[in-house]
Amino acid sequence: MVEKDSSNKKQDRKREMYMYRLKKMVYISILVSIGAQFYLNFFVEGFIISFSIILLPILLYNNRNLNPIITCTITGIVSPLFRMLIMFIKIKDFHHVLSLVLPDAVFYLTYGLVFYYLYTNYSRKNLGRFGITVLLSDYLSNVAEISIRTQVIGLEGDIIKGLFIIAAIRSLMVIITILILKRYKSLLFKLEHEERYRRLMLLTSAFKSEIYFMNKNMKYIEDIMRKSFTAYKLSTENNVPRELRDITLDLSKDIHEIKKDYIRVIKGLEQVFENKFRVEKMNIKDMVNILAINTMEILKKENVNVDFRYKVKCNVFVKDHYYLMSIFRNLINNGIEACRDTGNPKVGLMVEESEKKVKIHISDRGRGIKEEHMDYIFNPGFSTKFNEETGDINRGIGLTLVKDLVSEHFNGDIEVQSNLREGTTFIVTIDKINLEGEAC
Repeated sequence: MVEKDSSNKKQDRKREMYMYRLKKMVYISILVSIGAQFYLNFFVEGFIISFSIILLPILLYNNRNLNPIITCTITGIVSPLFRMLIMFIKIKDFHHVLSLVLPDAVFYLTYGLVFYYLYTNYSRKNLGRFGITVLLSDYLSNVAEISIRTQVIGLEGDIIKGLFIIAAIRSLMVIITILILKRYKSLLFKLEHEERYRRLMLLTSAFKSEIYFMNKNMKYIEDIMRKSFTAYKLSTENNVPRELRDITLDLSKDIHEIKKDYIRVIKGLEQVFENKFRVEKMNIKDMVNILAINTMEILKKENVNVDFRYKVKCNVFVKDHYYLMSIFRNLINNGIEACRDTGNPKVGLMVEESEKKVKIHISDRGRGIKEEHMDYIFNPGFSTKFNEETGDINRGIGLTLVKDLVSEHFNGDIEVQSNLREGTTFIVTIDKINLEGEAC
């Protein structure tokens, strides 16, 4: 029973595949039939040089899983019928129209046979062989068609030469078109690859920032665990009630489990991103370009009217570029947020090198920071971003993370200059050697 079901499924898949290929063949025949309406008359009545014979080999090249004999046979039926219908509307003589279009079927059938045996049935396929195949398929098919039309007797040497020249020109056009299409596909693939790289870079930067913060919190967890265990020891030494001793012991155990889970999460995240995306060093110019493209996309997507400008006047290769990217992103996002609903919304990023130090200026013409808040902006949990509708408040770790990364990881300094209702400027100063990873 199982074998029968498996056999039925295979048959169904084969049937689906056959119908899918048949549909594609019909679509190709329709496209070629439409292309055949763009033509020039040559040599004898009814013999035309059409656009379809440039289109047909391109479609066969891009659908190499289709049998060209069957495809051209279907086209040899559809195209003459289509042409006959159009001609009959003009001429109103069925027998004359039939005699003019029937040789078209010979052309397509010959084309399919030559193409199959010279290219499809050949094991080593390349563009050179394809070009020769197109030339011979075009030429021999035209010779076969015009032989039917002239009954061989009227087939002259000049016509043979003319057919070869036309076939050569059309084959060249086909090859040029395919090369252009390949180049275009390659360009699209490159752009798509760059887009994926950029998004992965920003995503990894965000995760690295979170991992950094989680690692820092490990110290607090360890400190709390140590204090809870000390409380348990003191409770046993001072004969406190058993219930309280049990609570302190449970606290120590629970905090220890939280610590282990924390470690597992951190290691898992680090392993994933180390394996997926590993770049030793990155040019700061490339970093800023990636950041700028992403920032402008977000501004456009969210319909935020902020003029973002940037400039890089140094050429430094940053080792821990994820952390520097986190600094950029947090400060620029803060600047954009500060510019919302202001009269002249502008955010600027300037990176310059001076005396072996890299200075990063991120400024905005936003609301500014109140003087009484200046001493607290880098404190964990401090935030002025409060949503009155939902009651949600920002978790307030952006500037804390920036401060920690600048001072602790890069051993640099961060300075803030702000005027209320005029704007804010953050100035980050880091030794070039620290960014390059030589002294970190």
